[in-house]
Amino acid sequence: MKKVLLTILFFLLQIPTLHAQKVGLVLSGGGAKGMTHIGIIRALEENNIPIDYITGTSMGAIIGSMYAMGYSPDEMAELISSEDFKRWYTAVVEEDYRYYFKSNRQTPEFFNIRMSLKDSLNLKPQILPTHIVNPIQMNLVFIQLFASATAACQGSFDNLFVPFRCVAADVYNKKQLILGNGDLGDAVRASMSFPFVFKPIPIDGVLAYDGGIYNNFPVDIMQDEFNPDIIIGSVVAKNPPKPKEDDLMSQIDNMVMQKTDYTMADSLGVLLTFKYTDVTLLDFHRLEELEKIGYDKTMSMMDSIKSRIPRRVNADNIRLRRMVYRSSYPELRFKNLYIEGANSQQQSYIKKEFRESENEIFDYEDIKRAYFRLLSDNIISEIIPKAVYKKEEDIFDLYLKVKMEHKFSLKFGGSVSTTSSNQIYVGLSYQDLNYYSKEFMLDGQIGKVYNNAQFMAKVDFPTSIPTSYRLIASLTTFDYFKNDKIFGRNKPAFNRKDERFIKLYLALPFLSSKRADFSIGLAEFKDRYFQNNVINFEEDKYDKNSYMLFGGSISINGSTLNSRQYATRGYREFLTAQIYTGKEKYIPGLTTLDPSLPFKKHHAWLQLSYLREDYHKISSKFTLGSYVQALYASKNFSENYTATLLQAGEFAPTPYSQLTYNEAFRANQFVSAGIKPIYHLNDLFHLRGEFYGFMPIYPIERNSLSNAYYGKAFSKFEYIGEVSVICQLPFGTIAAYLNHFSSPAKEWNVGLTIGWQLFNNRFIDY
Repeated sequence: MKKVLLTILFFLLQIPTLHAQKVGLVLSGGGAKGMTHIGIIRALEENNIPIDYITGTSMGAIIGSMYAMGYSPDEMAELISSEDFKRWYTAVVEEDYRYYFKSNRQTPEFFNIRMSLKDSLNLKPQILPTHIVNPIQMNLVFIQLFASATAACQGSFDNLFVPFRCVAADVYNKKQLILGNGDLGDAVRASMSFPFVFKPIPIDGVLAYDGGIYNNFPVDIMQDEFNPDIIIGSVVAKNPPKPKEDDLMSQIDNMVMQKTDYTMADSLGVLLTFKYTDVTLLDFHRLEELEKIGYDKTMSMMDSIKSRIPRRVNADNIRLRRMVYRSSYPELRFKNLYIEGANSQQQSYIKKEFRESENEIFDYEDIKRAYFRLLSDNIISEIIPKAVYKKEEDIFDLYLKVKMEHKFSLKFGGSVSTTSSNQIYVGLSYQDLNYYSKEFMLDGQIGKVYNNAQFMAKVDFPTSIPTSYRLIASLTTFDYFKNDKIFGRNKPAFNRKDERFIKLYLALPFLSSKRADFSIGLAEFKDRYFQNNVINFEEDKYDKNSYMLFGGSISINGSTLNSRQYATRGYREFLTAQIYTGKEKYIPGLTTLDPSLPFKKHHAWLQLSYLREDYHKISSKFTLGSYVQALYASKNFSENYTATLLQAGEFAPTPYSQLTYNEAFRANQFVSAGIKPIYHLNDLFHLRGEFYGFMPIYPIERNSLSNAYYGKAFSKFEYIGEVSVICQLPFGTIAAYLNHFSSPAKEWNVGLTIGWQLFNNRFIDY
């Protein structure tokens, strides 16, 4: 009854304007420059100038659609300046919706080539992306923004708060599409899908692109569709300049965009033109500046506008009409779920993420959580949701168009460095989804210091409490060199660690962004080393220790970091309890001792470790990171001092420290902390400082017989300092760094690294 009364009130408020002068507002495209339109609308409303119709293209369609739905200028500005809006075009997923439960360990690939085996002879790789901006956020949020408005207008844009049209491009038939019916979100999404930046969507069976390709200032559509008495036009774009031989983007602009007539006859109305030379497509952070430019120019022309438009509308009347209209929006509640693009088994898996029982009502929050969970393991490449309103039941049905990812994936990557830590990474994986999801991956790295080959099999079950099982088998070698500079003398390794293991994991989700891992496994370690400085690195000079270990662990871990390395946002946290038992076998390298009679020792220990890394945004340009790590292990000493340190816990918080052997930063029990001041130069570059303190609880010392013993508690303190310039690119990181270690004395290092320096699983987690 309330909705009926509000509807009657809405139409009563419309009566005075039925035969009055009609005003049309035409908004051009122009990317972030289109935020100027908000200032124009604000100035018109403040001066009681009516807006009876709106047409727009691209960004003009976004602003125009929001006003047509009943958004005020304040609400539009608030939305565009919000963190939510930034996530939509950067594809960043909020921390609360990152489903760490399904995450694998990060790998250092530059390229991930998805392949489809249609039959035994055809290999179809998917290599080049068709768009820059990942649509993961836009696909979902357009339901939140536009579904209720589409329902309220019953699919006719004439029934919006302000009648509306937008323009898209049908590049196949080389014509513009005038969109005035159907799903409002689809219409706006099509109108803004600039080629190579945003992914196009299908409209009436053809892919629809940015309307600016054919008509970036739709004055003609305003005349043809609405025939207003007078038009106010806002132009923030211009035709692309003449292409230049060495400018690829200018060539693409000229090939894609047809010339638009940005003029308007004076007899039609008032034209406001804005010329920008320094505003890019995605400069949405300049909202306040651009809106003010639009507002100021409109106010400067207000006398002329008022002389052309004698009719006035009361601002309070507009606010009341807006409130009444938006009260007719139905609540986003969903009943039926329909899935396209998945077989019956896959549909069963997908539906379980949205609700527990078949007839259970679910809301937008349920959709959002299920949506990001389903996309978290990369088995599904894209989900396009659509809400369809059922007026008789006052509820929506949800339609999902699911695109399954190609099953095979080939990965290439690694890192190139001015030190000896160059790595080549190759991986091959297979993923499939039926009643449960499964993944098999074989990958590895080749380098001078780190070499690894690993096989992983993972199966995820969508039970009431989701469970994941992983089997990992791994072979790893670390060769530590006396000189790791790329231009240094090529000396053989003075310490070498070989590790092979097999481990079974059971994982359960824990809180919103964490996972509980339970593991059990068997491992063999082999260490070869020199206890003293030597000149002749002959094979029989090495001492050798081998360990056969059996054990298990319980771990609570999670991460929302925004990058594989050199993160600037989010956190990661690991709390792990481990217990191990096994035997050590020691064979001395000295020829005076009989190597056929090795020394043997039994080991059993408990190990507790904790790590927390956080990043806190202080301002738009400054971020402060923090780092805490602690370890307690009740290990016995190995046969000698060097063997003990090789098996001790290591503190290696920076990429450089992970590929060097430094006795000063190894202990069985230690505490450490660090801070990371970060200054953001722009979206790609930041300056980064990292400063860490490391304190062994009981430092491991060497006696005169080269055996290990514990020194005085908290008697040593070491530090690491590093400053770097980081460039974060989609395929990897470029880092130029200078670091200093407190030990050995005068340990300074400078270098440049390109790519990702990331390692596979280890048997013992520190």
